[in-house]
Amino acid sequence: MYIAVGIIFILLLLVTLLILFSTVKLTLMVEHSKAVEEVAVEITALFGLISHSTTIPLNDLLEQKEEELKEKVREQKRFSPLEGIKKSKIWFSRGMESRKAASFMLRKTNIRTVQWETNIGIGNAATTAVGADLLLNTKIALFAVLSHYTNLLAVPQLIVTPMYEVKTIQTYIRCMITFKLGHAMIAVIKLLKSQKKLQEA
Repeated sequence: MYIAVGIIFILLLLVTLLILFSTVKLTLMVEHSKAVEEVAVEITALFGLISHSTTIPLNDLLEQKEEELKEKVREQKRFSPLEGIKKSKIWFSRGMESRKAASFMLRKTNIRTVQWETNIGIGNAATTAVGADLLLNTKIALFAVLSHYTNLLAVPQLIVTPMYEVKTIQTYIRCMITFKLGHAMIAVIKLLKSQKKLQEA
């Protein structure tokens, strides 16, 4: 009987370790053009045993965000200045406490591939050239900052193509990140502890 219990315990321990050290792969694709406007997300975990993908129309996301923004504006109009200050303090405290969990998770996140292509046209050649150059420098600066907080394992493919004499903006983003499931669990525990600490304060 003790041998059976020992075997079960060892098996449970091995399964737990496999889960904690398994890698989660998240692939995100965003496309905005005349033909396609969608966000595609694919998640693979537990050595490929779990796999899920979904596609969301970009318009639905934008409309949802717009509605949320309008609702926040309506709520702010109902609040008095004093209530607004109190809410700002609460959100600031939550943000500061959550920063540790977010910082921990970012340090454990590996960005393996980044492809970000944009076609931009503002209307005339001179303005388009300046806008394209500004956009490219913004992309470079963004990933320069991001590289300090995450593990950027590949050189990002950042492409901006000026489209002269037309007004358009088309973009395609493909990004793959990986992280250990155990690190994600630790980050969630840190986040829950920080929220509990705020509630007790």
